[in-house]
Amino acid sequence: MSLHISKEHDLEFARIAYAAVKDVPTVEENDRNRLGYHVWLYLRGELPTLREAVHMARSRFRPRTLSEQEVADIVARSLEGVPLPK
Repeated sequence: MSLHISKEHDLEFARIAYAAVKDVPTVEENDRNRLGYHVWLYLRGELPTLREAVHMARSRFRPRTLSEQEVADIVARSLEGVPLPK
């Protein structure tokens, strides 16, 4: 898949991704934006797992002891029950 080619439902995936990370405690807003972008990549099928999306975002979290798996769990809980476009 290519990021240079728009896919069906890209805007819906973006809205869902950024809403799913809005409550993740980050050091600054750009950390949250990077995380939202990588969750969007996950939703559109570019990344295999949420954990990989969190890792690739390289965002800084508060507290610093918050693990990538804990952040992936927060995002997964936010995505539960959200109808994803097919």
